[in-house]
Amino acid sequence: MSWISPLSALLGVLLGAGATALADRRRWRREAITRLLELRTELYTEYLVAMEDTGRDLLRVLRTTAVEERETAAADAFAGFNLGGTRQRIHVLAPLDVVRAADEIFRGLRRASDYVTTADAQDSPALLALKDEVGALRDRFQEAVRRDVRSLLAGSASWSA
Repeated sequence: MSWISPLSALLGVLLGAGATALADRRRWRREAITRLLELRTELYTEYLVAMEDTGRDLLRVLRTTAVEERETAAADAFAGFNLGGTRQRIHVLAPLDVVRAADEIFRGLRRASDYVTTADAQDSPALLALKDEVGALRDRFQEAVRRDVRSLLAGSASWSA
């Protein structure tokens, strides 16, 4: 009967160590998801700001730059706010639906840049259609971002494939 006391102590140590390891794992996961949420939120905000600034600058180029200088000015406006670099970071950190939505915005702004190089500044219907397209792409991106943030807040992290 002298073996029951040490066996009980050993079992208590094993249960305590297991419970501590499980608690540490849960805390680590919670902290990792919190950090991922912070990174993604900052990244998504940066992308939206770069998108808005790029669009605004392209519009400025269209309205204030002579036609012969627009190609260079539009290229500078498109590259000026690091939209492409931020998009690449989204490819690394975001789930696939956010990546796809970011790519659509990038392509939409690329079309806007191409439009600016040759368009008449007074071409209102085409310009309004382009603005509407980019706005709709922005809305899709924001919805994908909201879904991602909600899933992170619920405790589940997803990664791009």
